[in-house]
Amino acid sequence: HSLSHMIVDRIFDAAPRPFECDSVAADDGSKSIDRDYLSYEDFIFFMLSEEDKANEVSVRYWFSSVDVDGDGKLNNMEMRSFYAVQLHRMQCMGHEIVPFEDMLCQMMDMIKPSNPNYLIAEDFLQSECAQVSGALFDALFNLNKYLMFEQRDPFVERQKREDEFETDWDRFACIDYNRLAMEEEAREEEAMEIDWVTVDDEDEDSGEFSNSIGGGGGNGGGSGGSGGGGTSEAPF
Repeated sequence: HSLSHMIVDRIFDAAPRPFECDSVAADDGSKSIDRDYLSYEDFIFFMLSEEDKANEVSVRYWFSSVDVDGDGKLNNMEMRSFYAVQLHRMQCMGHEIVPFEDMLCQMMDMIKPSNPNYLIAEDFLQSECAQVSGALFDALFNLNKYLMFEQRDPFVERQKREDEFETDWDRFACIDYNRLAMEEEAREEEAMEIDWVTVDDEDEDSGEFSNSIGGGGGNGGGSGGSGGGGTSEAPF
């Protein structure tokens, strides 16, 4: 539940880009787009934009999503409407409430827009703030990432700047691939352990069966010998 319902609605309204799916005829004869699902191309486009908000394509994807009136300017009213949902989620989850004014002041200090009254897409694309401009988008609709940004460790941030990855997407892909590989390895090891347990159980069952057969034959022979060797006198 990282993304707010408001941004999800905007994505399915095809605000960032037209969906790659067939159009259907409406009742009035006009053509409309069936947006009940994401196509594979749409999903890939979304994932790339969500995990790497520092590149131009991602910035324009999310900017057009938040720019509800489509005037190319992100004003306080639009940002406040998205952030109101975040405030409600913070309250419901028991997190410390960050007022809209405090959040906006912090983001404006980082982005340094050309006009203090609104933001344009080019403000996010400035080279000096490319790595932090995505934090504003997270603040507006991705609560988990915004809280991680608020509680970030300076040492971890320094490590990220000095690692071998050129983009956030490269870092995400590597981490997620390693996670999936470890999960697959753990499943294989668990399956091998189950196989070994099954083999051991079968060996124990076969051994018990052999012992029961051998033990039964010995007892029978002993009884017969005992019956043949014993004598008894008739009472008359």
